[in-house]
Amino acid sequence: MKKKFKFTTTNLKSLPRNSSDSPSTELEFSDTEVTGLKCLSGKTDSKRFLLRYQFNGKKKSIAIGRFPDVDLTMARKIARQYKAQIAQGQDPKQERDMVKAMPTVGEFFHQTYLPSAKKRKRTWKDDMQRFNDHCHKIAHLKYSDLNATHVLQIQLAMNNETKLRKAYAPATCNRVTALLKTVGKLATQLLDIPNVAERVSLLPENNARTRYCDVAKQSASFGQH
Repeated sequence: MKKKFKFTTTNLKSLPRNSSDSPSTELEFSDTEVTGLKCLSGKTDSKRFLLRYQFNGKKKSIAIGRFPDVDLTMARKIARQYKAQIAQGQDPKQERDMVKAMPTVGEFFHQTYLPSAKKRKRTWKDDMQRFNDHCHKIAHLKYSDLNATHVLQIQLAMNNETKLRKAYAPATCNRVTALLKTVGKLATQLLDIPNVAERVSLLPENNARTRYCDVAKQSASFGQH
């Protein structure tokens, strides 16, 4: 059987499985429509897509997904997206690995920031309490996906009265914002990402009207971006 042909759903379904006595784990077939797109057929009749490519003179490959969980149309679409990244000087496998390795805000706080804070701050328990009480809505975000609006929304939520509680004092709001700035500074050093919390100003702590106007201005400003 030819190893290089234009993939169709029908011919992919009929690909032979790799022989059980073959020294190789999988049979490899190449698509003529999208250069580098491969379909590998295993010894148990499992099939998967991957893209083979060269980056900086080195041969590389990146997995796309199992067939038919990922259909042919989607496999070609993903392969073309990866090839576009390569054309722009980006290694798609390295980019994907970086995303996978990027911790969430909660993971970074509890696994990296907090252990460090315990060694150098007597008030580390206050930091933990503030984060757990007020920052839980951003804890699931990948740190690289955190933006200044998320931080501002925490400040706004704390500064506004609800049916269940009064508005937090500006000083209390500021302690949480300052904590996120500090955690963000460490994230900048270790993860090479911007400290987006620095874009959010602390609230004035001496004038309620000024405080309201300041928060309103920040909210309007972020809404324009």
